[in-house]
Amino acid sequence: MNAREKGKGKKKPASRWTAKKIGIIIIGVGFAVIMVVSSLGMGWLMHLNPATSGDGAVVGVTLYDGMDRPVLTTSHRTFNTTFDAGDMIWLCGQFAMRVNGTSQNELIPVPVYNYYYGEAKYALFSPEWDTISRELQGMKQGETRKIYFPAIQGFERDMTAEEFDGIGGNYSTATTGQQIVLAFAENPTISLEENVTPSYVIRTGYVTGKTTEGVRVNYAYPVAEISLIQVTKA
Repeated sequence: MNAREKGKGKKKPASRWTAKKIGIIIIGVGFAVIMVVSSLGMGWLMHLNPATSGDGAVVGVTLYDGMDRPVLTTSHRTFNTTFDAGDMIWLCGQFAMRVNGTSQNELIPVPVYNYYYGEAKYALFSPEWDTISRELQGMKQGETRKIYFPAIQGFERDMTAEEFDGIGGNYSTATTGQQIVLAFAENPTISLEENVTPSYVIRTGYVTGKTTEGVRVNYAYPVAEISLIQVTKA
């Protein structure tokens, strides 16, 4: 190799990335993205848009009593974990409701199940239902939120020892925190003269105090955890 040839650098190959080829690739990638989005449909947009008043919603719910124990849940995991811990809990299906809707009834019977008691109907009250419905506004599909129910008068009552024993309790062994199943008339407006057998719904309460004359029982639930499983735009 002579000096002239030795001093020459190797010639770089011409770039294959022409403007035309780059444009074709960009168009191809854009087409692929459009195909993927089309295959997903419009449902993925629900994850971006918050729920608004009037939307349909499917909701996962767990209600907690004043001692922070789950008492009603749509979660099988929470149901089994709480039951194994020895606490009373009921399993129900997910709630179907309208965002920011209002219940037309003071008492909403919810079908439930418990390993010990079997199937029953659970008493959910309109302030609870309406609060859940109202708190859904602004949530996005897949979001979970802790909510607080307003304090409601009348969700605590004093019971004599006889009354407590009459609902399945045992006054002599009753302790603070002990859970008890309470029963409520599903339709309290039915007259006894109508000759209709009343149906009852249940609800878990717990002992908050004990005296020499009786016990105090509370059945208010101050806290709930809700999850927006699905939203259907109005």
